[in-house]
Amino acid sequence: MLYFDQAASVKVALGSHVWVEDPDEAWLDGEVVEANGEDIKVNCQTKTVVAKVNAVYPKDPEFPELGMDDMTKLAYLHEPGVLLNLKARYNANEIYTYTGNILIAVNPFKRLPHLYGNEIMEQYKGSDFGELSPHPFAVADSAYRKMINEGVSQAILVSGESGAGKTESTKMLMQYLAYMGGKAESEGRSVEQQVLESNPVLEAFGNAKTVRNNNSSRFGKFVEIQFNHMGRISGAAIRTYLLERSRVCQVSDPERNYHCFYMLCAAPEQETERYQLGKPSTFHYLNQSNCYALDALDDSKEYLATRKAMDVVGISPEEQDAIFRIVAAILHLGNIEFAKGEESDAAEPKDDKSRFHLKVAAELFMCDEKALEDSLCKRVMVTRGESITKSLDPGSAALSRDALAKIVYSKLFDWLVTKINNTIGQDPSSKYIIGVLDIYGFESFKTNSFEQFCINLTNEKLQQHFNQHVFKMEQEEYTKEEIDWSYIEFIDNQDVLDLIEKKPGGIIALIDEACMFPRSTHDTLAQKLYQTFNSHKRFTKPKLARTDFTICHYAGDVTYQTELFLDKNKDYVVGEHQSLMNSSDCSFVSSLFPKMREESSKSSKFSSIGSQFKQQLQSLLETLNTTKPHYIRCVKPNNVLKPEIFENVNVLHQLRCGGVMEAIRISCAGYPTRKPFNEFLTRFKILAPEATDRSFDEVDACKKLLAKVDLQGFQIGKTKVFLRAGQMAELDNHRAEVLGDSARIVQRKVRSYQSRKKYLLLQSASTEIQAFCRGKVARLQFKAVRREAASLRIQKQARTYICQTAYKKLCISAIYVQTGLRAMAARVELQYRKKRKAAIIIQSQTRRRLCRRRYLRMKSAAITTQCGWRVKVARRELQKLKMAAKETGALQDAKTKLEKELEELISCLEFEKQMRMELEETKTQEVEDLQSALNDMKLQLGETQETKSEEILKLQSALQDMQLEFEELAKELEMTHDLAAENEQLKELVSSLQRKIDESEGKYEDTSKLSEEGVKQEVPVIDQGVIIELEAENQQLKALVRSLEKKIDALDRKHDETSSNISEQLKECASSDYEIVSSLAAENERLKALVSSLEKENSENDGNDSSNEQKEGTHVLNEEILTEDVLVDNEIANKLAAENKDLYDLVDLLEKKIDETEKKYEEASRLCEERLKQVMDTETKLIELKTSMQSLEEKVSDMEAEDKILRQQALLNSASRKMSPQMSFTGPPPLENGHRESFAPIPSRKFGTMSFRRSRIERQPHEYVDVLLKCVSQNVGFSHGKPVAAFTIYKCLIHWKSFEAEKTSVFDRIVSIFASAIENPEDDNHLTYWLTNTSTLLFLLQRSLKTHSTTGASPRKPPQPTSFFGRMTQGFRSPSSASLSGDVVQQVDARYPALLFKQQLTAYVETIYGIVQENVKRELAPVLSSCIQGLRDSPHESSAENLLAESSEENSLAKPSEESLPAKLSEDNSPAKPSEENPQAKPSAENPQSNPSEENSPTKPSEEKSPEKTCEASVDLLNRLLGTLKKNYVPPFLAQKIFSQTFQGINVQVFNSLVQRECCTFTMGKKVNSWLNDLESWCSLATEEFVGSSWDELKHTRQAVVLLVTEDKSKITYDDLTTNLCPALSTQQLYRICNLCKNDDHDDQNVSPDVISNLKLLMTDEDKDNRSFLLDNDSSIPFSADEISNCMQEKDFANVKPAIELADNPNFQFLKD
Repeated sequence: MLYFDQAASVKVALGSHVWVEDPDEAWLDGEVVEANGEDIKVNCQTKTVVAKVNAVYPKDPEFPELGMDDMTKLAYLHEPGVLLNLKARYNANEIYTYTGNILIAVNPFKRLPHLYGNEIMEQYKGSDFGELSPHPFAVADSAYRKMINEGVSQAILVSGESGAGKTESTKMLMQYLAYMGGKAESEGRSVEQQVLESNPVLEAFGNAKTVRNNNSSRFGKFVEIQFNHMGRISGAAIRTYLLERSRVCQVSDPERNYHCFYMLCAAPEQETERYQLGKPSTFHYLNQSNCYALDALDDSKEYLATRKAMDVVGISPEEQDAIFRIVAAILHLGNIEFAKGEESDAAEPKDDKSRFHLKVAAELFMCDEKALEDSLCKRVMVTRGESITKSLDPGSAALSRDALAKIVYSKLFDWLVTKINNTIGQDPSSKYIIGVLDIYGFESFKTNSFEQFCINLTNEKLQQHFNQHVFKMEQEEYTKEEIDWSYIEFIDNQDVLDLIEKKPGGIIALIDEACMFPRSTHDTLAQKLYQTFNSHKRFTKPKLARTDFTICHYAGDVTYQTELFLDKNKDYVVGEHQSLMNSSDCSFVSSLFPKMREESSKSSKFSSIGSQFKQQLQSLLETLNTTKPHYIRCVKPNNVLKPEIFENVNVLHQLRCGGVMEAIRISCAGYPTRKPFNEFLTRFKILAPEATDRSFDEVDACKKLLAKVDLQGFQIGKTKVFLRAGQMAELDNHRAEVLGDSARIVQRKVRSYQSRKKYLLLQSASTEIQAFCRGKVARLQFKAVRREAASLRIQKQARTYICQTAYKKLCISAIYVQTGLRAMAARVELQYRKKRKAAIIIQSQTRRRLCRRRYLRMKSAAITTQCGWRVKVARRELQKLKMAAKETGALQDAKTKLEKELEELISCLEFEKQMRMELEETKTQEVEDLQSALNDMKLQLGETQETKSEEILKLQSALQDMQLEFEELAKELEMTHDLAAENEQLKELVSSLQRKIDESEGKYEDTSKLSEEGVKQEVPVIDQGVIIELEAENQQLKALVRSLEKKIDALDRKHDETSSNISEQLKECASSDYEIVSSLAAENERLKALVSSLEKENSENDGNDSSNEQKEGTHVLNEEILTEDVLVDNEIANKLAAENKDLYDLVDLLEKKIDETEKKYEEASRLCEERLKQVMDTETKLIELKTSMQSLEEKVSDMEAEDKILRQQALLNSASRKMSPQMSFTGPPPLENGHRESFAPIPSRKFGTMSFRRSRIERQPHEYVDVLLKCVSQNVGFSHGKPVAAFTIYKCLIHWKSFEAEKTSVFDRIVSIFASAIENPEDDNHLTYWLTNTSTLLFLLQRSLKTHSTTGASPRKPPQPTSFFGRMTQGFRSPSSASLSGDVVQQVDARYPALLFKQQLTAYVETIYGIVQENVKRELAPVLSSCIQGLRDSPHESSAENLLAESSEENSLAKPSEESLPAKLSEDNSPAKPSEENPQAKPSAENPQSNPSEENSPTKPSEEKSPEKTCEASVDLLNRLLGTLKKNYVPPFLAQKIFSQTFQGINVQVFNSLVQRECCTFTMGKKVNSWLNDLESWCSLATEEFVGSSWDELKHTRQAVVLLVTEDKSKITYDDLTTNLCPALSTQQLYRICNLCKNDDHDDQNVSPDVISNLKLLMTDEDKDNRSFLLDNDSSIPFSADEISNCMQEKDFANVKPAIELADNPNFQFLKD
């Protein structure tokens, strides 16, 4: 084989065939007919040529007719041989040829279907490179196999001139990669299909006709095909580089602009009419060239095809309409011409035609026509203190027009690429990629401008990359490994790259420098280039050109024309264009131009196209350097773009430019296969196991292995084995044979194992059947024995139940008696407190009214005096200003302003007079209405206060009873034994009473029978009356006893019911406890009433008995005729009376015992309560300290873990690293949220356990997620003041173990629900609802999540009580609170998705909070402005009496509203239960304060404009905000932050108004002070729980008001002013207020000059000039995520119930546990 340097030394004989160089055909073959020394004569087919011997090359006479598929196999490897081989294969329709590993593709300019198709791809699948005919499929297969086998990303660089077929080759590569990588379905289409379907869209907007190609790509495209670890396509991305945006405005003949413009002009008629388009020749941007149409291309059909392609790639019809509307607007924009104006040189539209196109462009952009004209013809220059509008000349306006067109088209193209990438679907977690680079080739035309300069720079860079990987890497590798290799010289183009892009002296740097100077031209640029690079060997100046320059590129010399270099390099980002497009009514246009930062939007910012090009080119090369390259050199056989034409000169030039000849030499003469020793031994050690099992080193082992397989021609380097071409395949064949033998052995072992396993299973099954039969018999016997034992146990339990029932009845009876006594004492105390409070309120209101009346009189008089004095001072100042205005003409503007202000003041004065007249007319009627309203509101106030006090006392008593029930349950159970014994005694007394009554009845019946006859005969009247009375008394006693027995039985029954439900009562809320207490109190009252009635009856019986005895005694003394029967009757009556007295004594004794028992119980409970409270306080403080310390440690660990994760994630982007062979690498799967777990070496022996545990954690019930999201996306309300949605989400995530999963999509779907909350930023109710949910869920996550510990430390437990009383206190707590930490909040090891979800949740909490705060500010700002305006414009000249009357009336109206505010707040603090039980209740019923305008709508215009009404509106707004926060149970911590920032905004707005000249007065200070008093009363009534320290935010305004209302200001010293009165105000603010509140007539009302001079000394000149005395509003988020975790307690979630919709779902039964 002969090489280039050997060709000249071949002896030339007569008759031999040689190649001779020819200027027309490059090389001609012929026969040597004559030889004369160094000269020879060659007879060619067309002519005879005389040439030098050393200038000819030999020709192979046995050259095959169809050529060689790999040119390294040619016998004579030289330029004519290569050219002949390519031409022969081209004529045979074999357009692909190898040159080593480089594929040369010659464009046939026709379809060759026999080279493509699925059957062709199947042939190349898995075949070795070079085994089959050359084809792009072989290159793609080689890249795919190396990616799979070696684990390295690949890149295929497709290069060539414009029209060489790079795009078609790229399509073939992607088609084969899609065939090999499978079809990753996305919306019914594979990734490869989507990439190919996007080509028509990109070609329509990025391709154009050039001199050499009708469809030339005017941008670089790098297609990334992304693969997963299985080798399947998981995504794709298209990266574009530097669209040629200058082509939009400038086109040279015979080229065309981008295809989309011509397509749109050829669109259907209705489309062109809608866009008001015509023929392409009517538009300036298209008629610069005479070429409007292409052969064999119908633009109207291409338009429809592009529309269809847009549908395929997912561009909606609305977006398509917006896209073509922008394209049409650019065409109309180019037809706008400018001319000088009539009055000035400023540019303006030239004529009506230009204005028509301006109007149409504005309509298509959906922007204002005047704004569009101003953005083109004017520039706003921002200086330090002001902005200046500068008019442009017509030339500058045209440049501005072109800049707008270019930036709009560039933004549109970038949007299309982003949309296509989003539709295709990228995989950020892909393991490997195969990139296909399709970029424009080297260009050299007759006229070469800035575009060709940038394109050729790209090709220089890519050629250097080719040199480095193909040439330099070969030589460096051989030198490093000490391989016998002779150096080959090649051309290095680094000097050309330094000439173009070196800083600071490169051509691009000089062009950028010239663009920054406005007066620079292409002449000055050319001169600068000539001076700088005069001596550079690669830079030359043409002889006949003044401004041209020539660069010697690797592909030849190119001459560039600098006329348009500066214009095309400029890329101004004009602020007016940016703001104009951003303000467009079309959302699509405004989205292309997002808002810029304030400093960048004020002026035009210079940006260089060349610099951008360098950055993008550097990014491309960095991407290529991280991959393994493959090369395809595309060759264009002719310039006429027709088939069957092969131009030798053109092809040879392209081969030289591509470096193909050098690659041929290296590929043939070198060692294409090289492997490190360890990899080589790892792969082929099975060929010679004895060579690696012994203690040989790697070099000897490799030599022995290669010697065993009898391989020749290889070389051993220092670290690698070098093989000749084809030797790797030979080794793989040997290896495949050995692996086949091993596979047969493994199969034999596996079959043996399966057979034995089957036998053991049959044996085990038979054994189990036998055991089952024996077990069945044993179970029957055991069942009989167990049934007998169960019967005995049932009897025992029944007896136990009867005894327990009796005991519980006694216990509940005692509890009822005790509860009744406590209730009676509480009611007495309540009546006393109500009377005392009412008396205090009456006294305070009376004193307040007297004091306020006196104050208002003094205030009115003072205001009248001040107004008169200020009028006088103002007139003096006006006279001074008028005198100063006469002296100089510079103050004419100030005079005009003062006159306007005076006119406004006069109009305001007239308006105020009219208002005063209207007020006086309506005064009488308003007094009557206000008086009646005052009476009604006083009645309502009394009722409200009574209701409130009753509810507070009830709640307090219920809370105390509930705490006693929880904490003293153990002691109450002990005391029930004593109460049961006392109850037994009561029953015994009642039974004895019953027995005695029965005995008395029996005796009475006997006595009545014995004495009936005697009484009838002797004293019938007296004896009969006594007997009747005794019978009545006995009947009453019987009735009382029976009623007492019934009550006792009822108490027993209630005791049974209470004892059976005692566990449920302990878990119920305070309301149920309160109902039980009230029922017990009622029963106790009824029992006492029975006892008292029994006492009364006994006393009446005693009285009747005594009267009867007196009558009988008198009758015996007077008549003395009674018999012994009468004496017997008297004795019986006496006995009955005695028995009644005994019964009375027994009842008294029973009451005394009950009273003593109650007293003992109360004392014991009080002592126990005090001791338990002390112990609980101490224990609580200890637990809080330990918990806070633990939380701080957990936060530190969280931060360390997150920092570690971020560091490991950053390491993934670095270059591929070598892994240790002793460690097995297991790559975790990609995470869902766009991140990747850190790679870590894991020992092989732990792989099975860890993977099994991970698989169990990652299994999640995805089918239940939809049910959960559907439920919580609605308003599911609250339970016990906590959001149900957040609680339900948290319980489900804990149950599903989502926090421990390394891969899950649940968090992303939950985040989408939170994102919907901010879609309607105007709905405060909806925002506060989700603010509560997100903050609560964030609290639960912070308490639950802990980062995954890598050190193996065990998780810490919460601190436990250390003392005996602490443990006893925990025992008294409710079961729900005791098990809260285990049931509600659980500590879990959080993986990275959970930590990312917590960060996203924190961001949503801050976002929703910010939106709510901005809504409050937006509503409050106009209210405050109108309030300040109303206070400032209120009448000053009214008499003292009128002001006093109005103030008193307004105060009388405001008083009831202020007093009724606590009732409203109390109602808000305790929301109705239906909101918890029925979360879907209507919003109108939940918030009665939601529409205050309807309830208190003004009826007269005078009331709407009064300052008092406007000030009350601010309080009403705060009330509505407070109601909304309470209704949605916003945590008090967040509510305090909201009100703090709200009051901060009030402070800023009011204070900045006070420091203005018209508001800084004594009267204004008085009014603002009154309004501040109303705000202070509102803060006190709203409670500190929600308001917090918001009142302190008004310190600047309050201190400024104090200074203004101080009457004797002259006595204030500097120390008093800065230390006592106004410590919060700065020196500038104090100086401003002291100067503005001066009064020339009353010096005592002014601050002393010494104080003002001290303040002035502390100020600098800069402070005097600027407005540093104004306050700034801080709109930042005033809290952190850690503060949220401290604002709630875990025990608050003890009784929270899940969503009702999920409670009945069997898949969510864990929510009830």
